[in-house]
Amino acid sequence: MLEGLRRHASWIVIVIAAVFILSMAIGGISSIFITKPFIGSIAGEKIYPNDFSEYLQRAYSGHAQQNPEKEIDEQTAKQINDQTWNQLIQQTLFDKALKKRRIKITDDDVIEGLKNPSEEFTSIPQFQTNGIFDYSIYETMLMENPEFANYAESRIRGTLPYEKLFEDVKSEIVVTLEEVEQQFIKDNNLADADVIFFNPNKITEVEATDEDMQKYYEDNKEDYKKEPARKLKYVAVNLAPSEADKKLVLAKVDSIYNLAINGNDFAELAMKYSQGPSAPQGGDLGYFTKGKMVPAFEEKAFQLKKGEISEPVKTQFGWHIIKLMNRRTNDGAEEIQASHVLIKEEASEATKDNLEVLVNDLYERANDTNLEKAAEELAYEITETKEIYESSLYIAGIGRNEELVTFAFNNKIGTLSEPVLKDDGDYVLCEVSFIIGEHYQEFEDVKKRVENAVKKEKKIEMCEVNALEFASKFESADYLKNAESEGYEIVEALNVKIDNTFKKIGKDDVLNEAILAKEADEYTEVVNGERASYIAIIKTRSHPNMDNFEKDQERLMEQAQTKAEDDHLNEWFEKLKEDANIIDKRSEFYN
Repeated sequence: MLEGLRRHASWIVIVIAAVFILSMAIGGISSIFITKPFIGSIAGEKIYPNDFSEYLQRAYSGHAQQNPEKEIDEQTAKQINDQTWNQLIQQTLFDKALKKRRIKITDDDVIEGLKNPSEEFTSIPQFQTNGIFDYSIYETMLMENPEFANYAESRIRGTLPYEKLFEDVKSEIVVTLEEVEQQFIKDNNLADADVIFFNPNKITEVEATDEDMQKYYEDNKEDYKKEPARKLKYVAVNLAPSEADKKLVLAKVDSIYNLAINGNDFAELAMKYSQGPSAPQGGDLGYFTKGKMVPAFEEKAFQLKKGEISEPVKTQFGWHIIKLMNRRTNDGAEEIQASHVLIKEEASEATKDNLEVLVNDLYERANDTNLEKAAEELAYEITETKEIYESSLYIAGIGRNEELVTFAFNNKIGTLSEPVLKDDGDYVLCEVSFIIGEHYQEFEDVKKRVENAVKKEKKIEMCEVNALEFASKFESADYLKNAESEGYEIVEALNVKIDNTFKKIGKDDVLNEAILAKEADEYTEVVNGERASYIAIIKTRSHPNMDNFEKDQERLMEQAQTKAEDDHLNEWFEKLKEDANIIDKRSEFYN
């Protein structure tokens, strides 16, 4: 029975995912690995590979227990990895919040929790009679089964601190009667309307002159203001297999091919040697039609007869040995089922070691002179990045590297970084090349953005003119029947509230206000909104019934308080993450 309870046990669901109750404190054994690279950092707490691997292994075990018939494929493995990381973030931040808020639980709290079981226990079928929780069964189990009593106590001791934490956060928000009344008015001040949409996107012939663009740029210069920035000059030393590596790989491919055509089981060869994601399935790629695979692979695969094995085929992914398993027609399209052994053309350890020597040589030369001169001497291309900001996570040309961003902002022009090994095996060597404080982007750098903005403004102005011409051309009673013939779309807007968003139109508060200012069967004037012009014909109109509000006030207050608390809890957690300076380096350790 206890095993059944454990299967039903749920984590405290909050914010993004379940709270990850770890059996050992974060960092508890991390000190042993303090000299090793860390996998990430959460609010100053470094997470080391061995620790994270333990957490991850538990997550894999839990998934396997819940899905005994399913293998863990690459996508599932990534999901489990991400879930474990997110849960670790929550656990770390929540534990710090518990200490900061000095939240503790007493034995009396635990006893109270046992007396008033949560849904985790009340929803378990073994504690129910005719589908309803039976307290006497639960109480008997507590009194007579020490193992269950210990289990229940440990669950309460594990979850109760977080329940108290969340309640403490929620208590910070209080909804007033006035706020609830205003929301009731907004929710019940409604209209249905037909809207003649003078759509600026339908206007194509618009010109933005240099004079127009320069004026717009000057008038809206604050839109192009940027935070302090840096640039890096860098040399990329790329990892590639040597000719010797390629010959060794080809020799391996030829050997596997010979084994395959001489009667060895193809699926076993794939499971043993293939480096593709289909290896655990014996290389089986399933059925596919033409156009689904890279051309060289597809061309060879479709030429094969059933049971035939191809000679090695080279693609950008490596060398493939293909076996055609079956051929069929599906909805008139030819499909084949193929298996393959993929051997990647990769750099050997010796090649990687040689690359490290080359990079260190470049580094020593750049230290003696500068990066540009060293790159010239060794015939390397030097590149300068675009502007990097302190909040940047990604550096164009280099990739995601928060440590290089920090380096750029902590050093002066000409400072040389140590060689940086990227996830793909390439190295980059960087030098700070440009420093600027808060500044405006140059006109030439944003000219295309400015041109689009000017054209958009002109289109909106033309829509205003078109709408006024239309309104003067027809009587209001004839608007709808003439709108489409004049080339204007009619959009049905149902349940218009002050802050509605509508399909095709989007959100335009000016339009919503104009509609709600009218009654049924009335027409608005031409409404010049934020992004377009409109004329609305109000079909139905309803106003808030404040008598209903008085009758339902208590329930509305309760609902509003619950929603406000939940929103506040989400915002609180997002702020925790924002302030935690989370560093995620898992990509250096996991594919």
